[in-house]
Amino acid sequence: MTAHIARWSLMLLAVFLLAVWLPLAKELLFGYRYGKTDLFYSPVIERFVYTELLGDGHQFIYRDDAGNDYTREAFEALIPFIYYKNMEIWGRLPLLIQGQSFDKAAIQAERLVLQLDPDELPGHTPRIGLYPLLESNPGRARLSFPEDIMRPGAALTFIGSDANRVDPALTLTFTAALREAGFAFPVRATFGRVSILKAFDAGYFLVDADGGLFHLKRVDGAPAVARVALPEGVAVRHVKVAENRRGEHLGLLLATDGRLFLLGKQDYVLTPLPLPGYDPDRMEVKILFNPLQRTAVYSDHREIRAVAMDRDFRPIAEYGREMAMARPRPVDRVWSALLPFELVLSDPNSRYLRLDLRLHGRSAAIGIAVALLAALLLLRRRGLSWLALLPSLVFVAVTGLYGLLALLLFPPERALGVEPEPAHARALSPAPAGD
Repeated sequence: MTAHIARWSLMLLAVFLLAVWLPLAKELLFGYRYGKTDLFYSPVIERFVYTELLGDGHQFIYRDDAGNDYTREAFEALIPFIYYKNMEIWGRLPLLIQGQSFDKAAIQAERLVLQLDPDELPGHTPRIGLYPLLESNPGRARLSFPEDIMRPGAALTFIGSDANRVDPALTLTFTAALREAGFAFPVRATFGRVSILKAFDAGYFLVDADGGLFHLKRVDGAPAVARVALPEGVAVRHVKVAENRRGEHLGLLLATDGRLFLLGKQDYVLTPLPLPGYDPDRMEVKILFNPLQRTAVYSDHREIRAVAMDRDFRPIAEYGREMAMARPRPVDRVWSALLPFELVLSDPNSRYLRLDLRLHGRSAAIGIAVALLAALLLLRRRGLSWLALLPSLVFVAVTGLYGLLALLLFPPERALGVEPEPAHARALSPAPAGD
């Protein structure tokens, strides 16, 4: 009985490991070679244009939303604000578009990209609740890390890094400043960019116990606190801070209902972005700024969509399409037919490891049928009765090729009287004692 339980335990473990390892081997041998679509709005022809990498032969296509193909140089000329350096090399500056002239300085002054990826969101990435609050007015060319660390919680606690002890003076000063501004402790969430490699320091945005949003900075060693006015019905899920001197926006604010807002530098004005079909948990989004338009491009691993807007963020045009990388390849069809499921440890939208069961649906019936037939032949050769082989057949019917491989690795014992020991094996066995 113990051997029977051990065999079935090993078979289950083999199926689990095969369901993890075989998909990894498939990705290693048949890694996806298609590139993700790059989609833009052309101010020259006032249409959407895109480029894709097809197949393994580095075949790029350059196309507009009407299906017209372009050479690479012609394509770049359609989005000259993106490729303004090439325009300069080719002697095409200043640009004359829609009756306006733009030189290099004018283009650079307006160029800005704000981006938010799903794996940046709370719950999608590990977070350690310790934050360095930089001095926003360092009096020198570069920012530097402070000698203390901030720990948001029931109070805004500051801990000296050298002695690893709470700094009561800083803790009292900054906690009191937040309370005076109307902050309700404890701190529910903290958002900011932990780096000194940025143009300036914008501090942190804190969400209080009542859902209010506050902006905290350290200026000349003292706290500077401002409350951010939120529109009616907006609850903060995430704030992506982008400390870039260009443009009028400090970053992006994501609401719990999926709405996305631009966060203004002046008075923290929130500008809603019209993004139909946007799902922050699976779609990355980029906001592209140029002197004429703003374009929001958002995509998952199947489709890409874009909304072109004027300078006041009023929609001009919309476009969406399935990307080439979403189309199944022959190897993907064969894979789905051979195996009933797979176990995936990685999540492209998260920085956590997780076990994800992906079923292959009806297409796996072919692989299950082949595995069942092979298992039946194997078991019958071992002389098992129909009743004895039934559990193994049910196991293979559920697990498909994985179960068949596990059965080959840990076969059941042969029935008595089936295929006696070969003669060469008997010749190698030791002779019995005595005459």
